[in-house]
Amino acid sequence: MKVNLVNYEMTLTSQILSKFAWRMSEELEKLGIVHAITDAPDPSFDVNHHIIYSAYRHVPSVNTLMVTHIDNDNKIAILSRALKTADMGIFMSRDSMDKMIGKGMLAQKCAVVLPAHDDRIVPIPVAILTNVYADGRKREYMLSELARVIDPRRFLFRIMGQDWDIASLQKLGLNIEYYPDFDRAAHERILRDSKYYLYMGLDEGSMGTVDAKLAGLKTIATPQGFHIELGLDHPFMTQEELNAIFLEIQKPKLPEWTWESYTKKHVALWQKLLAKK
Repeated sequence: MKVNLVNYEMTLTSQILSKFAWRMSEELEKLGIVHAITDAPDPSFDVNHHIIYSAYRHVPSVNTLMVTHIDNDNKIAILSRALKTADMGIFMSRDSMDKMIGKGMLAQKCAVVLPAHDDRIVPIPVAILTNVYADGRKREYMLSELARVIDPRRFLFRIMGQDWDIASLQKLGLNIEYYPDFDRAAHERILRDSKYYLYMGLDEGSMGTVDAKLAGLKTIATPQGFHIELGLDHPFMTQEELNAIFLEIQKPKLPEWTWESYTKKHVALWQKLLAKK
């Protein structure tokens, strides 16, 4: 099978459509499939995949169309005309496909492949707003133990408070943004820009937890003292429970929405269409 990814955007500007072409090209290369990216369809290829449908030009081959943003009557008309000669329109959602089938497009010429993400690691920001003390009452050692279990690239810990051993935490690979002294502007910025709040102590409660709850952060804290009345999103008492919370948080949210999966699903459709030819 020889595949031509027809990127109609290529000679104009390289934006989102070009990314689809290049990322698919990378995956086709891994699969050992002969392919090219061109700005025009080419009948010497077994498959021409047109990115996107609105610029489609028919050639003798299997022709598939990337279909997205069908949001007005003119686009519906363009797609309807294209599907008279194209073999298949590949939609980015079942919702859009079903709507177009409802408007009279042939179901056998429609398929869905959900879009893909680039899997960039964007650290999840976690706020910690407390001093630590020589007697260890804040159980800060738990953060060091946590660092040995989680993927440290997945988190950014924004710590405000005195006497933290930041150097040791960084040696364990943790990303740390540290404020040794209270600063109201920084405090508000941390609460605004973080997603989770972590408190490990067992000394009735942390006013930082109240601030975090008020700011809308997800709270990871100990269910004791006024934390019980406050209500916690992720309560824990032991190291094992804390580890389990962070291991769950760091899991990929869209594990199947990869470029590998996206491309393989296209390949499977192309193989079926070629078999019909």
